[in-house]
Amino acid sequence: MAVTQNYVSRFVRAGKYLTHYIEWGDGEPVVMVHGGGPGASGEFAWRNNIGAIGHYGRGIGIDLIGYGLTDKPTDILYSYQAMVNHLADFMDALCLEQLSLTGNSMGAYVIAKYALDHPERVKKLLLVGSGSIATAMGLDMGMTTGLKQLVNYDGTKESLRGLLKGLMHHPENITEEQLEKRYQQAQLTGVMEAQQSFLEYFRGQLKENPNQAQLFDIRHRLPRLTIPIRFIWGRHDIFASPELAEKLQKMVPNAEFVFFEDSGHVVQNDEPERYNEAALEFFFNVTGKDATGKRAAGD
Repeated sequence: MAVTQNYVSRFVRAGKYLTHYIEWGDGEPVVMVHGGGPGASGEFAWRNNIGAIGHYGRGIGIDLIGYGLTDKPTDILYSYQAMVNHLADFMDALCLEQLSLTGNSMGAYVIAKYALDHPERVKKLLLVGSGSIATAMGLDMGMTTGLKQLVNYDGTKESLRGLLKGLMHHPENITEEQLEKRYQQAQLTGVMEAQQSFLEYFRGQLKENPNQAQLFDIRHRLPRLTIPIRFIWGRHDIFASPELAEKLQKMVPNAEFVFFEDSGHVVQNDEPERYNEAALEFFFNVTGKDATGKRAAGD
């Protein structure tokens, strides 16, 4: 499906926190969850995809707690479970009882954990390049080139530019206007504190706090999930390598794996048309000519 950047910006109070999201369409809902890193948001992650989803259903791209234009409290630990809980509050606030989910990187783990915690509410999972899931399945992803770039981010625009070049195999797809907008969001009050809290959790709490480690672990749960699950992975991913994906594939026999040959870590922005076609087929059974931008008969 052709790339169209159609969406509107909205806010809702999810639990205690004012939450920003973008959306398009009014059909069957697909909630879209971004990955991590400074300036990350639903808009930056899914701007090329939400219009395609919204053409056949209702695409909803959330800014998770601590990201985008959503609240950034300074009195919480930014754990994965905190994000899962925020996502659950968001679903309730929008009265979404049955839905499908897609997520990238950290966001892929968040939606997988949400599905495990609330299996009665989730229809399908489309997971994009996620070292977080691999780690939660007991695999050691190591300190990859991409993760080094994230850890070494110093708050400057040039550092952000370098990080985005690592995230994407085709960084030329990022305009200067998009870079500037992401940089400005990365400067918002509370962003750096949220990033530091998450790194503290990831580096320390998961290793030293058995309660947090138990919440994070999905080794015995994800392989038993019975809904349709598909992973999409970029062959040029320097954050979570294709080799890691191949190891994960053996551990999750209930999931389909698809590799995009011309993508890095953010597949949906490197090959947006191909991602859109794959998403429409997976979520709505839209294939071939039906995915060119026109609704199939009866839609």
